[in-house]
Amino acid sequence: MSATSVFDPAFVRTEVPAADATSLLSAMADDLHAAGIVKDSFKSALLAREEKFPTGLPTQVMQVAIPHTDVEHVERSFISVARLAQPVAFHEMGANARTVDVRLVCMLAVADKSSQVGTLQALIGMFSDRAVMERLRDAPDDRALYDVVIEQVGTLAA
Repeated sequence: MSATSVFDPAFVRTEVPAADATSLLSAMADDLHAAGIVKDSFKSALLAREEKFPTGLPTQVMQVAIPHTDVEHVERSFISVARLAQPVAFHEMGANARTVDVRLVCMLAVADKSSQVGTLQALIGMFSDRAVMERLRDAPDDRALYDVVIEQVGTLAA
């Protein structure tokens, strides 16, 4: 799975407005569905999984979420990225009682179960790098954010 095959500049966005996590995830899932990337079942499965197994991470620089669901809801592997205009509360991964104010969401649609864990690990590795997180936070527009993501994911996959 190459970085350029799972990312598209049209799905890497900055200054995304969101009232709450559910409405944000619903809108992102609807966009993926409209593009034929995910199946009809993706949104409901994603929201159910996020409720049971939250994906908010208390990372440095800005907090992130990596919502995803099972492969049977996906047509082809893809990652949608949204840097939010204002932080939105997500429940913390592994600590449902706590919330984190998320500013960056990387929604995963992974069609191959064998690559799901590796993709998650690669993203978490990227989120652990303070300098990369600063570049993701400071990217001035959609294209600049896309360029940072492609550069970093390509580096992680190598």
